[in-house]
Amino acid sequence: MMRFRTFLHVVLLATIAAQSVVAAAQDRKVLVTVNDRPITSFDVDARINLWKLLGRNIEGPGQRKAALNAIIDDIAKIEEAAKYKAEPVEKDIQERLKRVAKGLDTDENGLKDKLKKNGISISAIRQYVSAQIAFNRLLSGKYKEKVEVSPAEIDAKMAEIQATMNGRLAKIKSDPRMQAVTVYELLEVGFPLDSPDLMQARLAEAAQFVSRFKGCNSARAAASGIFNVKIGKKLEADSRKIPKPMRAAFAQVGTGRAIGPFRSKEGIQVWGYCGTRKISPQLPKVELPNRQQIENAVYNEKFDAVEKKYSGQFRKGVVIEYRDPAYAD
Repeated sequence: MMRFRTFLHVVLLATIAAQSVVAAAQDRKVLVTVNDRPITSFDVDARINLWKLLGRNIEGPGQRKAALNAIIDDIAKIEEAAKYKAEPVEKDIQERLKRVAKGLDTDENGLKDKLKKNGISISAIRQYVSAQIAFNRLLSGKYKEKVEVSPAEIDAKMAEIQATMNGRLAKIKSDPRMQAVTVYELLEVGFPLDSPDLMQARLAEAAQFVSRFKGCNSARAAASGIFNVKIGKKLEADSRKIPKPMRAAFAQVGTGRAIGPFRSKEGIQVWGYCGTRKISPQLPKVELPNRQQIENAVYNEKFDAVEKKYSGQFRKGVVIEYRDPAYAD
């Protein structure tokens, strides 16, 4: 029996190991080669995670294809820059990584921790910043083009964002669910009925309780000497869901008094009126981006437009072979 168990244990471990190998193979599946350099599923995942870390979220079914194309473009930029001896050296890459770390409110070691936590390899971010440096040099050197953002463009973007946020807040405020609601604070008190013959006696006891009731904190004192009184916990009820006759009864007796008795499934019921209060739903907290963040956003928009303009030219200088047809253009 021991040998059989050992055999099963070995088989189980082998199965788990085989599954791990299959999963790893899927992660490392080659999707495309660019000048014989492979781009895998793992690389695509790393780029998506890097985008998220840097605050650039591209959602939807085209996310993975967009990430793959971005990696292809990066390789093409670096290859193009190499032709003009404009590729970044180690010093350039390290300086850019320091800037990335600062933008994430951390240092070089903190950046490494963030990358590891988010499933991003060092090689993935090095390729990303290398391509940025290479592209900027190509723009200023080969294409004589410079991406700049004027104060007027920043002002316009700030006004656009402010108007969008104001519109969304106005829509939220007009939603009926966001209107203030009057809430009744009530105390349910029950007088269980063990036998129909005790109905009159229990009604009299409930009426006695009502006359003694001087506030929701006096319920136990009001029930003194009365057998089997069930004092519930305070509860809050939306005034819109309380029947009008019941609201009228509460208004008539006033806060700190009780109404009843009423018939209930268990026997007799009394309601203590503790008071009312208004509840206003909390509006979402809106925080406008600062001027530097908006400047970065405008710059990125303009940079992306210029990048798209030249990406086709860069790709002509590399050989792209799609291994997975699902990602082919």
